[in-house]
Formats: sequence, C-alpha cells, structure tokens
Amino acid sequence: MLRLIDGIARLAGFAGAAMIVGIAALVLAEIVCRNIFNISLTFAWDFSAYMMAGAIFCGAAFTLRSGGHVRVSLLTHNVPPAFAAVIDFVATAFATLISGFLAYSLILFAWQSFVSGRTTSTIDATPLVYPQSLIAFGATLLALQFLARLIRLILRQPPEDVAAKEAYGVD
Repeated sequence: MLRLIDGIARLAGFAGAAMIVGIAALVLAEIVCRNIFNISLTFAWDFSAYMMAGAIFCGAAFTLRSGGHVRVSLLTHNVPPAFAAVIDFVATAFATLISGFLAYSLILFAWQSFVSGRTTSTIDATPLVYPQSLIAFGATLLALQFLARLIRLILRQPPEDVAAKEAYGVD
C-alpha cells in the first residue's frame, strides 16, 4: 500500500511539473497570438490558473515524500531524539487529520459543482468540476501521503525517500 501511494504521488508530481510547462506554453501562445496575430486566446489565463492550482496540489504529496516541504526544525533539533520523534509523530498525525478534512471538503465542493452543473462566468463556460476535481485529487493524495508517513513513523521506517531527494535535487 505504501509503495502504491508513493508511486501515484510520483506520477502526480510529474503531472504537476507537466502542468507548469503547460502554463508556460499557454502564456507564450497568448503573447504570440496577441502580438503577431492580434487575437486573444480567451481560455489561456483561466486554464493557466487551473493548471497552477492543479500543479500545487498534485505536487504536494510527492514533495512531502521527498522531504521538500518547509519545516521549522528549531524545536526538534534542540531536544533529545526520542522526544523529537514524538513531536514528529504528533505533527504528522495532526497534519493527516487536517489534510484529510481538506480532501473531504474539496471532494464535496467538486461534487456540488458536478451536481449543479456550475461553470465559469467567462465566455468559455468551463465546467468547474474539472479543475475542482483535480485539486480534490491532489488533496486526497496529500492526505494519503501523510497517512503513509504516519505508518512509516510507527514502523520506524524513514518517512522521507532519500533517493528521491538526491535524484530530484530536493534539499
């Protein structure tokens, strides 16, 4: 189960990176179309915003697994290792609950958009369920990655993937 969560998080991280490239391509296409052809891609800025949110949420689980999230380690570096482990466990358990609640709320939010058929107010009238589902998927994956981290702490396994840190340059 832990390897499956890690694998999906890795794929979602790559998808998040692809979304960042997609944002750059859309913005570049918009600039070229406006300056050369004097037309605007009406969807470019909206879709760029959707992809930015998707990239952030889809990359969050991989970032957690590779140890890339910002942490305040002032307290854990100044206490005995056993107490630092307790602090890490409590913080991870709390983060698991918070991210689980966030995922649940975002799933409900996307579901409400699906049921009501809510769309954007722009000329494109994009169904909001698509970007909201992407964000809910990323949040759910983050909650699962926090749960996997909690399980690893219980099993006394390293919570971060050292190989991923080295391979992808995460400090």
